[in-house]
Amino acid sequence: MLQNAAVYNPVMEIRRPRLVIVTGMSGAGKSTALRCFEDLGYFCLDNIPPRLIETLLLLCEQAQAGLKGIAIVCDVRSGNMFDDVSEVVANLKSEERLLDILYIDCEDDVLVNRFKEARRIPPLGAESGIEQAIALERRKLDALKQLATVSIDTSSLSPSQLRNRVLAMYSEETDSNRFMLTLISFGFKYGVPPDADFVFDSRVIPNPFYVAELRNLTGNDQPVFDYVMQHSQANELAEAISKVMELVIPLYPEVHKYNVVVAIGCTGGKHRSVSMVNYLSELLKGERRRLNIQHRDLEKL
Repeated sequence: MLQNAAVYNPVMEIRRPRLVIVTGMSGAGKSTALRCFEDLGYFCLDNIPPRLIETLLLLCEQAQAGLKGIAIVCDVRSGNMFDDVSEVVANLKSEERLLDILYIDCEDDVLVNRFKEARRIPPLGAESGIEQAIALERRKLDALKQLATVSIDTSSLSPSQLRNRVLAMYSEETDSNRFMLTLISFGFKYGVPPDADFVFDSRVIPNPFYVAELRNLTGNDQPVFDYVMQHSQANELAEAISKVMELVIPLYPEVHKYNVVVAIGCTGGKHRSVSMVNYLSELLKGERRRLNIQHRDLEKL
C-alpha cells in the first residue's frame, strides 16, 4: 500500500454569473430595466445597499448553481450607505467577474415633468424640492457614472424603446457577443438622441417628403428606400459612416465600453434617416456582430 501518496481533488471551475448593477437617476427608468432582466432569467433585487452586494453574490452563487445572471438596482435610496459604492465596485472588479454597471440617465427637465405627472417626490427631495433634489442626486451619482460600462439616456425614449434596448443588449449569453451597435433614426425637429456617441445628418440627401407619392410612406417602404439610395449623397455618406465605425468598433472593448449608439437624423425622422439606418445595418452587420435598430420618431405626427 502506498504511503503518503499525493491525492488530487480537482475542483471544477464554477462559472460566475454575470452581475449587472443598474443605477442612475430616479425617474429615468431603472425599474423598467430591472424588469427586462427578470424576463431574461436573471435573479433580480431592487434597492440594495452597496455593502450587501458581495454577501448577496455569495449566497446566490452557493444556492443557485448555473444562475444565468444577477441584476440589482443600487442607487441613492440607500442613503449614507451609498457612499461606499465606489469601494465596493473596485472590489468586485478585482474579482475578475463579468460585471456591468448600467447607468440609466435622463435630462433634468424631463425628470421634473415625470415626477410632476406621477405626483411623486425624488428620494432626496422631501425638503429641498424636485429640481434641487435632482441636482443633489447627480452629484452623489457622479463617481458611479464615471465607472459605468453601459449608459442609456431615456430622455427621448418610451418605456418600450428602453425595454427593447436593454433586451437587445443582454439577450446573448456569451461574453464574446457583449458588444452592441445601436443604429437610431431620428428627426432633428424632435431633438438629437442624448446618448448618441455619433450623430450624422442625412438632410444633405434630397427629401422624399416633396415627392407626392412618397410623402405618406416611410423609409421602411421600398419606394422611399430606393428613392433615397439612388442619390450619390446617400451612398457616399453611408460609406463614410461605415468606414468610421469599422475603424472605431474594435477599439471600444479595450476601454470596457460595450455599446455604441450611432444616430442618423433627417428633418422628421421618417424618410431619409430611416432608409439610411436600414442601409447601414446591412453594411455594418458583420459576422457575429450584434445590431439593434431603432426608428425613434417613425410613429410621430
